[in-house]
Amino acid sequence: MKKKNYHLFEIKGVNQERFFNNLVKRYKIFELDRKDKTHCSFKVNYRDAKKVRAEILNAGLTIEKERSKSLLYFLTKFLTCYGILSAIVICSCFYFIQFSRIERIEVWGDYDSELIKEFVEQNLQNKNKNRVDCQKIENLINNEFDDLSFVSVAIVGQTMVVNVKSSIVPPEMQGEFAPIISPSDGIVREINLIQGTLKVDVGDIIQKGQILVEGYVINSEGESMDLQPRAEIVLDVWAEGESVHFDQQLVTSRTGNKTVRTSVTLFGHEFYSNNAQVQFDQYEEEQTSKPLIKNNLLPFILTKTTYYETQTQLVVSSFAEHEQEMISQARENCLQNLAEYEIIKDENYRIIEAAGTTTVKYVITASLRVVG
Repeated sequence: MKKKNYHLFEIKGVNQERFFNNLVKRYKIFELDRKDKTHCSFKVNYRDAKKVRAEILNAGLTIEKERSKSLLYFLTKFLTCYGILSAIVICSCFYFIQFSRIERIEVWGDYDSELIKEFVEQNLQNKNKNRVDCQKIENLINNEFDDLSFVSVAIVGQTMVVNVKSSIVPPEMQGEFAPIISPSDGIVREINLIQGTLKVDVGDIIQKGQILVEGYVINSEGESMDLQPRAEIVLDVWAEGESVHFDQQLVTSRTGNKTVRTSVTLFGHEFYSNNAQVQFDQYEEEQTSKPLIKNNLLPFILTKTTYYETQTQLVVSSFAEHEQEMISQARENCLQNLAEYEIIKDENYRIIEAAGTTTVKYVITASLRVVG
């Protein structure tokens, strides 16, 4: 063994002979120096240092001093001490070069954002921020899209922000009047027609999307005249929900054991990881990411991935034990299909039993007011 590659331990404690007798069976020891009955120093291979340290502590001895000398140790220290500094210098240069460029285009407003974005990208000949004429881009957009009432282009950081607003068409220029349609399946209960042509009667069963009132009227001369339909119609609608109970089912739960892996990336490249190994046969994972530097000068991203050990068990239970719970769950699923403005008139449910399962079907009858 070359003495250039070693790890030195200075330890303190009693019964060291027994400790060394066990240690030399597994590891190479050299330059053992007994200072007195309780103090000594020795060297081992640098690669064995971590395991030997654990052996010392397990034997009840105290480590007073450690020192390493090896190429691997030097490289580790170099990467730790100077690697991040070098990365900061390199990334700073890269950042200042990239900062002068437009990296993305965002379109704000009530117009087709993808269409505007595609047009700007095609006409943006140079992405250097100092060479982009925002006024020229505004004029190009105005000339291409006639139905815009407002266009504004600004560069914020490395983003070009395009703010647009559609032109407003006065009501008297609109040639079509949309009919009133049913938002749900149901039965017509009440009708209060103000203007328009009614297409349903009280008691009719209707479907979602069916026209209730058309946007026109027929005058005394038999001519059709367009107008905005207005009416107030009350419908009885139904919502359904269900829950299923299994007499036997496999349930997966967490045991409480977990392994956490952390890594740091820069521009999508990983340069640090704690290399935590997942020893679980069955597990769930959750991942979170956040920037290490708040000012975004260098986009270092810290990613934490937690692996939770899970176990799967066969759970056997009867429907009678969970009947009220399953009914409440079915009702909750049913309520999710009702809008907030609907008034509940009636509720009922039925229980359907099958081989190994029991299903609760819940039905709610509600009153829905359609105003147009």
